[in-house]
Amino acid sequence: MMDAASIAMKVSTSTTEPNQKMIYRYDSPFFSSESSTIPSALIMLNTPIKSNGVCTKNNSNDRNDKQLSGVLDVLWKTSSYRICADGAANRLYDATVTVGEELSTSNKYLPNIITGDLDSVRTDVLKYYEMKGVSIVRIEDQNFHDLDKSLMAVEKWIEESSLDKQSQSNNYNDKTSTNKKRRAFIYGGFGGRLDQEMGVINALCVWGKKESFQHTNLAVYDEESCAFVVPKLPTKSEIRIRYPDKCMANEGNDLQQTCQVGEGPTCGIIPIMGRCESVVTTGVKWNLDGNMPLEFGGLVSSSNHVTDEVVTLETSSPLLFTTEMIVRKV
Repeated sequence: MMDAASIAMKVSTSTTEPNQKMIYRYDSPFFSSESSTIPSALIMLNTPIKSNGVCTKNNSNDRNDKQLSGVLDVLWKTSSYRICADGAANRLYDATVTVGEELSTSNKYLPNIITGDLDSVRTDVLKYYEMKGVSIVRIEDQNFHDLDKSLMAVEKWIEESSLDKQSQSNNYNDKTSTNKKRRAFIYGGFGGRLDQEMGVINALCVWGKKESFQHTNLAVYDEESCAFVVPKLPTKSEIRIRYPDKCMANEGNDLQQTCQVGEGPTCGIIPIMGRCESVVTTGVKWNLDGNMPLEFGGLVSSSNHVTDEVVTLETSSPLLFTTEMIVRKV
């Protein structure tokens, strides 16, 4: 378990030449042909889960179909490492475990780990997942939220996977083996109490600056919204989302899916970390030219629209980029 000192943030240094921009890329995880090649972790927060479009209730076990909701189901399938933050284990259990299946050996929705102070997860749920071989990690330190504790697990996963890749490399000085791009999805960060939503956004800001996350895209999702932090100059951000109305016609077999999931077109550019003196964008309906600062109490670019395949941002301060989520059944 980490202490307060070990969780101190470290900003990664640039290895680029002077005056050369680094590139931060957000590529939608809902481009199915590309998602499976990028190592991804999923954190589920304690929030209601929709199963087949119907919001499940706690303590309800009489469901026979175990298909999760559109956004969550895609993120689950895209991820290779899955974490339930405390009471999220109750939500997953109630949405996916049917009557009579408690003793079954099959369950396609098994997390790798349940962590937190574990004051919300039910005893029967813990017993079930322990029986299935799920790791249970109790961290009682109240200086950290359950999301922080889950991100600690992601950090450990990143470190262990980097060591594995390094040990498999014939050239230990080859940094391409350890610096491969990764993604971490946080599901369920919106729609509840405002203070909790602000806590999730703060986690994006804090953990995104950690050296261990410098090659990891960190974003939060629910069935209606997505958000992630774009860094300041000298880094240039390139954002490629999957808006179903514009993208589906060109994706071949994806049309055979029963559910179309993607981000956009509505987006927001939010100065969540304070006044931003200059922002230059391309690829949105109302582009910013760098002459108007963004700040709360002044201009905030909400209800903007993505118009191009790639959105670019160059900003003097970190910003929160948000999009709506689109889920359509076909």
